[in-house]
Amino acid sequence: MQHRWIQYTIILLYFVFIVVKGLRHSKDIDSSDDFLVAGRSIGWFFLLCTMGATVIGGGASIGAIGKTYEWGILMLVVSAGWYIHFIFSGLYVAPYFRREKLYTVAGYFGNRFGERSRFLAFLLSLFFSLGILGAQMVAFGKIITTMIPEVSYTWAVIIGGGIVIAYSTAGGLLAVIHTDVYQFIILIIGFALTLALCVPDLLSQGAKISAAVPADFFKLEGGKGWLFLITTFMAFLLGEAFAPGYATRYCVGKNIKETKKGIVGAGFFLAFTFPAVLFFIALYARLHFPNIDSEQALPMTIMKLNNPFIGGIIIAALMCAVMSSADSILNSSTAIFVKDLYEKYLFKSPKKQTKGLLIARVSSIFLGALGILLALLLPNIIDILLLTYNLWAPGIIVPVIYGVFSKFKSKRLNNLIFYTILFSTLATIVFMYTGYKETIQPSVFGVSVSFLIFFTGRYIQKNIYIKKHS
Repeated sequence: MQHRWIQYTIILLYFVFIVVKGLRHSKDIDSSDDFLVAGRSIGWFFLLCTMGATVIGGGASIGAIGKTYEWGILMLVVSAGWYIHFIFSGLYVAPYFRREKLYTVAGYFGNRFGERSRFLAFLLSLFFSLGILGAQMVAFGKIITTMIPEVSYTWAVIIGGGIVIAYSTAGGLLAVIHTDVYQFIILIIGFALTLALCVPDLLSQGAKISAAVPADFFKLEGGKGWLFLITTFMAFLLGEAFAPGYATRYCVGKNIKETKKGIVGAGFFLAFTFPAVLFFIALYARLHFPNIDSEQALPMTIMKLNNPFIGGIIIAALMCAVMSSADSILNSSTAIFVKDLYEKYLFKSPKKQTKGLLIARVSSIFLGALGILLALLLPNIIDILLLTYNLWAPGIIVPVIYGVFSKFKSKRLNNLIFYTILFSTLATIVFMYTGYKETIQPSVFGVSVSFLIFFTGRYIQKNIYIKKHS
């Protein structure tokens, strides 16, 4: 692409803009509450934007287009699951988090099911957050190395991660949400421009598409079977449901009404637009670049379009996708580290707010560095995402849903929840080493095991109670 200096200038200006916008909010942070949950003062539009910017990260942009390049329309269908769970969580789960003034998923488990379950939820939350953070750093490295070949993958990850750490650590979640608004708008504009440039070319080559692209690309189940479609959709639907980065945002709305409106709105908007946009971009890449690494589909498309101004904006949009997810996950990781580890298990005595704020900022730097290290060790986006999904969903989904819809509490119930989390997670790990994982997603298997353990246990508990009191 000619005139690379134009692209580089746009990218540099974008970096400066985001960092300045993020850092300027550091003066608004007076306590750990301001840092971790933005003072619980966010309106519905900002909440919609930050939810959208958080979910559309490296996995839902570069990774999703890469899988669409491989699977075709199948990926359009299954990836809608990423966004549909926002509708459910916005209506039912988020109001509970906001009403109880929680910070994290583990805090919910402790509040609802006791300390043993809280500890398991803490371990799963921290593992999940670091995995997702690593995936965003990988995506950032791949964008930069494709668009700016002079920069190595290692330095791209370090530079991108360093920028995210800088403004996230200075301004906390308040800075993250305000930068997310700009990033989400740029993100939508960037992908809309890409689609607008791809569609005329696709319309002019209808016959060539049918000859060059395999028929399975246009089959609803992608030639992989309906069982694969259903279980993969469920994996996307359940894999990130109630994830730490989203759970933090359940807690930040001005009130329950604003919380519902922002989160449900994000779910509807994205589920019915974004997968279709990515499908046509992936089809364009499949037509013009039939034999490339699938995760290069989006960067190669941008280079093919050969417009330095549009290219610069689209690259900035890609960086928005990655950075907005990375900063959100980094903030939620910090909340987990501070609230679920430091304050709960390491130092239980009350701390001054200024001390808590310092601890939060130091934790943010430490966890950001771990995310960079993970990206350097495991440079594959979807592999990291699927691993984290597989270990997150089985232990979390059933207890959260039951706890929100049922007010029943007892020591027996708390014990059952603990064993449900423990054994469903262990069963999923074992299943991941079997040949069946190619047909049924491990996360779907694990959630099924969790459902079976929990509701069998509840049935037995109720029968024993009835017999004792009959």
